[in-house]
Order: sequence, then C-alpha cells, then structure tokens
Amino acid sequence: MADTNTQIRRWGLDHAQLRAELELIRAQYPDQDDFEAALERLYAELKAKEDFRKRTIEPPKWE
Repeated sequence: MADTNTQIRRWGLDHAQLRAELELIRAQYPDQDDFEAALERLYAELKAKEDFRKRTIEPPKWE
C-alpha cells in the first residue's frame, strides 16, 4: 500500500494533467457564439473531468 505522501503526489500530478487537458480543450474551442461549438467544448471538459475522477478514486482493496 502506498503511503499518504505518495498518494498526495500522485493526485497532484493527476490534477496537473487535468488542468493541462482543460487548457488544450479551451484552446481548441475558443469562446464562440456558436452553440454547437460551445456544446462540444462542454462535453469535452466533462469527459476530461470524469476521466480524472476515475483515475484518482482508487478501487476498494480486498483482503
């Protein structure tokens, strides 16, 4: 089992990766008045956030 400091470091790296992914998404879909582009940007951001949650939540450890 990993100690607390290792888990915190891993979470920090995952969070930095999430921020980088969101910046790339925001650069790909700049602020526009187009509803379709805004909707695609929203879905891309939600998918990145959901992937982050799946990466950071550890499955239960069975003994």
